[in-house]
Amino acid sequence: MAACAGVGERVQCIAGAMRPVRGGDSAQSTVMAVYLIRPRNSLAVRAATLIGKGFTYPEREAQIKEVRALQSQDPLHNEILGWIREEPAEVLFHGAVTGSLIVEMAPEGAERLRQEVPGALVLADQPIGVIQPRPATASKSSVGTGDLWHLRAIGLEAARQQGFAGTGRDVRVLVLDTGIDATHPELQGKVEQALAFDPVTLREYPIQGYDSSGHGTHVTGFICGNTVGVAPEARIWNGLMLPQGRGTVANFALALEWAARQPAIQIINLSAGIHGYVDDLRDAVATLMNVGVLVVCASGNEGANQTRSPGNYVEVLSVGATTEQGRVASFSSSGTLVVNNHQYTVPDVVAPGAAVYSCVMGGGYAAWDGTSMATGIVSGVAALILERHPMIRVPDLLDTIAATCHDLQQVATRQGAGLVQVTAAL
Repeated sequence: MAACAGVGERVQCIAGAMRPVRGGDSAQSTVMAVYLIRPRNSLAVRAATLIGKGFTYPEREAQIKEVRALQSQDPLHNEILGWIREEPAEVLFHGAVTGSLIVEMAPEGAERLRQEVPGALVLADQPIGVIQPRPATASKSSVGTGDLWHLRAIGLEAARQQGFAGTGRDVRVLVLDTGIDATHPELQGKVEQALAFDPVTLREYPIQGYDSSGHGTHVTGFICGNTVGVAPEARIWNGLMLPQGRGTVANFALALEWAARQPAIQIINLSAGIHGYVDDLRDAVATLMNVGVLVVCASGNEGANQTRSPGNYVEVLSVGATTEQGRVASFSSSGTLVVNNHQYTVPDVVAPGAAVYSCVMGGGYAAWDGTSMATGIVSGVAALILERHPMIRVPDLLDTIAATCHDLQQVATRQGAGLVQVTAAL
């Protein structure tokens, strides 16, 4: 059953997009629905002047300002706003940077908008969920070097033995997930900010270190854990977007907008998705690259010829999973897509994700199978590179990660550029 909360006379439901709205003493009610609305091919995403911008705080501040200005000047964006003003519709949320609008209107109004403004993307609100991993072992109280094969596979263990001192110091990673147990010994003192994105009110609010299901804690361990992590001095921002592993497109849009407006954030780690290619979300995600943020996404756990959005967007760094034997895991999602006459494959890269040990809620460790695990490792590698090369540009970082991968001698549609390595950060 959907979890609902009353706001005045309006009843808002998390799991379903339909919201009955009753007025006064009338026995009748108008069924309203929630939609994500944005321009198709937005001006801010197309703008050539934004290509190649960087990750530093001053650069990000300038890029955010530039994108906001472009969004406000976009003729199609303004046409959509003007159309909505003439309708019985309510704008619940307006993303000034990403250009996303969350609007409540009748379904027939949404269909009319599609017909009268063909350049508008209109997506009915729908669930978006965590990419569920599979526990591979029972939990245990400690891990030894034999449990850390993922650090050997990416070359980090050998690099540290040869004097590599990179730790991802002060690189900021936003983990949009189920939350993070900040009391875990591996993670204590590393969560710099924590907030939740409310799918009912479409507002963010601060929280204490908290994980609603454990997924976010396991992923974060790979990014910055003292023992199991790749970049132990990275600074983590905990974004609870998927309470109990479930959210909606609306609060996903809210989270992206919030992240886009924070000049300190450099990497977003995202292990959630909707089955198939959902074009309506693409430009909102692409905007993050234009304001100097690397978005690292899990490809999914459904195997070959299966993809998820946003992990299948060409603008993100899509990550598949490998086994300790150096093979692409059978569950690792992959596929070939043709979008706007452009053909490409996902994932872009792979990383250890089968039976890999990380943190569990309340302390201790367990090994799980999932591309979510691999995604945390890649975010950690990106943090090491950013620490070493703080002035690198977003496209150059993507190219650097791909160029330094180890070829697993498997088809490109399964491995992408190959197994991620720390070479670029040495």
